[in-house]
Amino acid sequence: MSSANNRARINYFVDLLIALAFVLAGISGMILFFAGSGGGYQGGRNPHYARDSLFLARSAWKGLHDWSGIAMLVGVFLHLVLHGKWIACMTRNLLAPRRVKDTAKSCPVEG
Repeated sequence: MSSANNRARINYFVDLLIALAFVLAGISGMILFFAGSGGGYQGGRNPHYARDSLFLARSAWKGLHDWSGIAMLVGVFLHLVLHGKWIACMTRNLLAPRRVKDTAKSCPVEG
């Protein structure tokens, strides 16, 4: 298997991690937002304190939301590391004066 093929496979799995974490964080965030605050103790008078939403307790949704957010952060960091050379090249090309930009080599496509 070639180096380019391995790199493409790594990019695919990092992007898949980001996408799955994004979906999980989004779904759990919407459930936490629309399910209400869950209450808190309120002197023992809150009937909805440990209410389940879609078969999971609020604390489980909160944990899923937190950990999927962390997974997304790790995935984005890995993505930036994997594409660091391309990002630096594009930044140099965009910030270069016009006369240099016309003769500058284009940045290699990472894949």
